[in-house]
Order: sequence, then structure tokens, then C-alpha cells
Amino acid sequence: MLNTTEHLFEQRIDHLTSNVPPGGNLSFSQRYFVYDKYWSTGNPIFFYCGNEADVELYVNATGLMWERAEEFGAMLVWAEHRYYGESQPFGSLEASSENRHYLSVEQAMFDYATLVRTLKDELSSPDSAVIAFGGSYGGMLASWMRFKYPNVIDGAIAASAPIWSFEGENPQCNPNFFAEGVTYDVTQAGGVATQWCEANFREGFAQERLVYAGSTADGRAALADAFKLCEPLEDDSSAGWTVTYWVNEALSYMAMGNYPYPSSYILNGDGVLPAFPVITACDSFLGEDLTANCGSDPQDLCTPLYEGLANFAGVYYNNSGSLSCNNLTASVNPESEIVNDLWNYQYCTEIFQLFGQDGVDDIFWPAPWNATAAIDECNTDNNGLLPRVDWAAVSFGDHDEWRRSTSNIVWSNGEYDPWAGGGVNYNVSDTLVAIMIPRAAHHLDLMFSDPDDTDAVKEARNFEMQHIQRWIAERKLSSSKA
Repeated sequence: MLNTTEHLFEQRIDHLTSNVPPGGNLSFSQRYFVYDKYWSTGNPIFFYCGNEADVELYVNATGLMWERAEEFGAMLVWAEHRYYGESQPFGSLEASSENRHYLSVEQAMFDYATLVRTLKDELSSPDSAVIAFGGSYGGMLASWMRFKYPNVIDGAIAASAPIWSFEGENPQCNPNFFAEGVTYDVTQAGGVATQWCEANFREGFAQERLVYAGSTADGRAALADAFKLCEPLEDDSSAGWTVTYWVNEALSYMAMGNYPYPSSYILNGDGVLPAFPVITACDSFLGEDLTANCGSDPQDLCTPLYEGLANFAGVYYNNSGSLSCNNLTASVNPESEIVNDLWNYQYCTEIFQLFGQDGVDDIFWPAPWNATAAIDECNTDNNGLLPRVDWAAVSFGDHDEWRRSTSNIVWSNGEYDPWAGGGVNYNVSDTLVAIMIPRAAHHLDLMFSDPDDTDAVKEARNFEMQHIQRWIAERKLSSSKA
């Protein structure tokens, strides 16, 4: 943990009603961290909107805030999102998980607004500008905080924030954006040395060679051997899909974490991926035609392809090099398993994003976006839970509503980040601006400076700071006129 002080703040479990929560407690302890070495009364507060993980991950990763604190005389604050890390409304992860209906964007934003207002009161600094920072879901929260609470947040740096990826919100959003973004990373345009990484993935995914292998006893044996499985594959129709989804999870996270230097961020701080992990794994394991000697029929067994895809996925799952076998039902680490479980609940309530693929413009099997099917899956997997399909559209509207209703946001996206297609990629107004960062992955601009940083990411950070300077000046001017 970097040099911060840890604090607890008593938040209402339910900000939105006057009901008494189960167990009778009205409040819980929300954790937050503060660094105030350079701050004095009236100076700005840089507030990180914690997202779906232990907040210490963001304290240790959000280098942009650390490196610019002295320049701005800023206080740094990182707030932990309810239900994640140690901010458990019902005392423990297990107890909180039994009462998940208080896990919502509305409750989390009210937490942050309440915390910021209280801090400013305690600091006797009502005129301090507050700049929200966030990456990914945190960037969505930073955007939404500026939209909903302009009285609390003066401006927002929202990195890799796919705020326009929701059902019914943005008709122009391509529902296949994520699949096409992942596909880009395995192509030569995305930095891979040869055409064969893309071609091999198309064989394994779009041509469903892994699925076909799982449909026969010989195929399942070949997969178990190639993937070094701890247990044999079960004799059922889902065997090949289990392998396919396992590889796909590794690819998707490696694409998000396709950073120019080794990083533990995408692994929730538990393990390290190499620099440009997609490029590294593609060039190391999928850089030649692995189906050349396997026959053209996708149902033909193809051990070289299985082994190549297994080794590719091993860069993610076996990042430590210590695994002797692979368990297809286990997450990459315990932290990620907890996060994925809670995030699934949020997806199946409010964060109902578009996910489709066509097997033509992407490397995957055809699976067009189908809201009804996604709702049914949420219902089945979560004991009758049904998404609020129009939540985002009703809460925030389309780009015209943003233009009319808010200001002072910089949205950044990285060329390598598959989430970029669901974010804001053009200027909505003079004060709602977007930047695309070449050769950058998931909110790289928020991270610490590194010798391998490109000029583009350096320029993006400076661009963001220029806007922050303007927002702070605007706050000072408006306060002086009050």
C-alpha cells in the first residue's frame, strides 16, 4: 500500500428509502484512503470512484493522481465501492451476498456524494473543486456522478468507460463492439507479427473446432491432454464449449490488459501478465498455421491447434508458471472469482450491456445480441433475477441528453481496449470531449508513468490535466462571485 491513511465512513445501507435493512442496522463502514501531503484549504480534491474490486488495487495503480498531486496541491481520495473489498454492508462478504439488493449504481453514487460533501464540511473547504477519476466501471461512475451530482463533482476524467453500451440507449452502438475489439488485438493491425494468430483463433472459435472435439471421446481425450486438464472432460454436449469459454476468458482479459509493460492490474493484483500479453502469446504460440496438417473439416482432430490455444491461455491462467494442470471451472485467482460473482449480479440488474458477435467481423462463433436470451440467462443463473433493461436509457439518455444536461468530462479510450467501442469516441460538446490513445489498453492513461509509455499516452495525460486546470479555475471564479 502506498503512503496513504485508511479511514472508515458510516454510510446508510439504504439511501433511497427509509426502510430498515435486514438485521436492523441502518449503516455500514465504507473504507476510503487519503493522501494529503500537498493539500491546503481551498485546494482541489481528486476523488477516485472505486469500482468492482478491493479499493487498494486502485490506490496502488492510479498513478496519474499520485504524479499530479503536488502540481495541483490536491488531496487524493480513493473510495471503496459497497460490497467490494472490506466495505461490506452486512459485515462480511457472505452476509452481504445474501442481501445483494442494496448493490446498485444509485446507492454507490449516493455513497460517494455523501462522502465528498462530508469531507468538505470536515475540512472547512466548501469551495474546493472536486475532480472525479475512474477507469472502466469506475469511469462510468465518474461520468454518471458528474451527470447526476454536478453540485458535488466539478469535472471527471473517465477512462475506458463504456457508458453507451446499453440496451435501448444508443442505437448507433454496434452490439458486436467487444468481440470486434478483442479480434483487433490478435491481428497484424493490432501489432501481432503474422496473420496466423487471427486465423488460428477463427479455426478454434468461429469454426468451432474446440466444440467439435468435445463431442467425441477421442476429441475429449485430445483436449484433456493438450490443455493439461486436472480432470477429464465430462461426456456431454457442453464439454467443448467449456474449453472454448475458458480460452475466451483468457483472451478477453489479456486484451483488456494489453499494456506495454508487465502488469498485475488485470489480475486484481494477484499475479503478473507480460508486456503486451496478447502480442506476446500470439507470437509465441499461435504464430504459424496450426491446422495445416489437420484436414480442412472443422470436425477433424487438430492437436497442434489445441496445444497452441492452451499455451496462449496459459499466459493468463498460469501466469506464475506454478500450475501443473488446469481446472476449467476455477477463476484465475480468488479475488477475480469474488469480483466476477458480484459483477454478474450488477449486470443482471442494471449494467445490462450489449454483447453480440457474428463470426465474420470477429473471430468468434455466431451469437447475435439477443436481449430476451440474455434476460432468460440472468433469470436462470440468479434465481429469478431480471435486468432493468431500460435503466441506463431512462437514467442518462443518449448523447443529446448528455450534451444538454452536463459538461466537464474527458472520456479516454485505448486502441487495444475491447471496451472502447462501447464508450464515447467523439466530442459531444466543447466541454464533453473524447480522446483515443493509440497502442493503449484498458485505462492505461490513469496508470503510473513508465519508460515504455508512448508519446500518445503522455499527450493524453497532459490533455486531461489541461481540462482539470480549467475546471478548477471555473470553480474558483464561480466561488469568488458567490
